[in-house]
Amino acid sequence: MALPSVRTRALIGAGCVATLLLAACGSPAATVTPSSAASAPATATPEATPFAGSGFRTNIPEGWQDQTASQSAASAGGGTLLMVLAAPDHGVVIARTTPQPVADDQLGQYLGTVIPAGATGISQAEPVDIDGVSGVMITFTGSTPGVVPRENQDMVVNQSGNTYEIALTTLPSDFPTDSAGLQEILNSWTWA
Repeated sequence: MALPSVRTRALIGAGCVATLLLAACGSPAATVTPSSAASAPATATPEATPFAGSGFRTNIPEGWQDQTASQSAASAGGGTLLMVLAAPDHGVVIARTTPQPVADDQLGQYLGTVIPAGATGISQAEPVDIDGVSGVMITFTGSTPGVVPRENQDMVVNQSGNTYEIALTTLPSDFPTDSAGLQEILNSWTWA
């Protein structure tokens, strides 16, 4: 096998160098300019605020407020008030125990008793799971004469001899956002 001549090898080498130079000319050169300005501090990622209730723990979503101390925020309904969380748009999540424990097979019927007269869009009772505890949930639109209708999601579960009721009430237009906040609350819920 004959080797290429010196001249051919020089032309091939020059072609490779020319190709590399052309490729380098097509891409911008990176320049680094030192900055005398201090870099902005990293913003802290907001964290949910822990909430400890009687028999459970959860997190309060960012932007929501704990209004449990304000009994007037949850004056309706019976049982022991355990938690009142207010969404930025004035939706409210309330957790309470019922006045008397409700049998597991009666949870759906109990929810039927909390639906106000004139309510519309009443869903069928659906299963719900809160930190491994099964219960039932319904949604409905409450309508009181002279009052803006409210979208409601109400659920009950039995835990440690108590029936816990957790309810969201908000404007229908805010329901998607507030129900997502309720889901955050339920996702971080642990029984104590």
